[in-house]
Amino acid sequence: MFQKLIGKLNSLKAKMDGMPGWKRGLALLTLVAVLLGTGGVLALAVNAFNQSNTIVSPVGNSSTKSSKSMVVSPNEPKDTPDPINGVLYAKSEVNNWKTRVPLAIMIENHVDARPQSGLSKAEVVYEALAEGGITRFMAIFLASSTEVGPVRSARAYYLDWLSEYGAGYAHWGGSPEAMDLIKRYSLKDLDQFFLGAPTYWRVADRAAPHNGYSSTDKLWEAAEKRGYNVLPSFDSWKFKNDSTDSAKTAGTINIDFGSADAYNVTWKYDPEKNIYLRENGKVAYKDKVNDEQFSAKNIVVESVKASSYDSYGRLSMETVGSGDAKIFRDGTVVEGTWKKPSREERTKFYDQAGQEIELNRGQIWIEVIPSSAGGLKGAKIEYSS
Repeated sequence: MFQKLIGKLNSLKAKMDGMPGWKRGLALLTLVAVLLGTGGVLALAVNAFNQSNTIVSPVGNSSTKSSKSMVVSPNEPKDTPDPINGVLYAKSEVNNWKTRVPLAIMIENHVDARPQSGLSKAEVVYEALAEGGITRFMAIFLASSTEVGPVRSARAYYLDWLSEYGAGYAHWGGSPEAMDLIKRYSLKDLDQFFLGAPTYWRVADRAAPHNGYSSTDKLWEAAEKRGYNVLPSFDSWKFKNDSTDSAKTAGTINIDFGSADAYNVTWKYDPEKNIYLRENGKVAYKDKVNDEQFSAKNIVVESVKASSYDSYGRLSMETVGSGDAKIFRDGTVVEGTWKKPSREERTKFYDQAGQEIELNRGQIWIEVIPSSAGGLKGAKIEYSS
């Protein structure tokens, strides 16, 4: 019963975040009236409301402490791969992250949330539809420290992907279904609802609910206190070095999620750096932290069956099983399938001969596009040289 009530509180708090001040006050009074007989739950609700509206400072002036940079000898070989994206590190650098839990952080993609902070530092970024034709990101971090945001709420299907890493899950509340599953799966929960400040804060230069932030360092501090900071054992993907001598068959990738143009994605290949550069709505997509355009060594497009299941337009996605996949790297495309045997097992990508596809060492964006089902408009992907 308590968990169901917490789920309802999360839903109410998410709505309150976007209200003007006087409406938030009225909503809080209503909440008090409903919960007068619940004692401790009332205190929890008021505390969560107060924490959700904590203003610290604009993003650019945040005093969040970053991990110290390692000074690496130029003679020290970089021969230890990051288990998530295959980037090679020196052993002295590995000491920075070998005792960390990977972080899976929910970051929104509403137009009012742009530019986002921290995505350029992630090993992997998952992008999938949430409600209203708006996509949402889940970024996986292990080796880099950065400010991140705006942080938003959990959705159930993202839990299947973060379970592959044994990750700590950073989010700002969530849908009732997601909140129930987080507890049922015994995930390493780093919810703002319970942690509050100083792990999470709101900035003054953006309107709620697009102003909730955190940092990887603050989240790792919270994970340490909860006993989460152990690097789990999980299957790594197969990695290779860059190859630039093949014919370029996929220089531009266009992904239409079936919604507004502002959420359509274009990836353009840069042959000089052997990376793909991201645009959203035909505008260069940049990280607020460093003003760099988002780029990736690998773009994985994974097609899943998806449908809407409630009046809010929340989605369900069939993430376990198999489906079509396209892997873009080196300016080329490999068509094949994705396979995920169970929630906790790793999603793997296979070519048409049944061999696991090797990815380039570097950042990976996984674009999850829906196939038509349950009245949901299917997404489209086009690519050309």
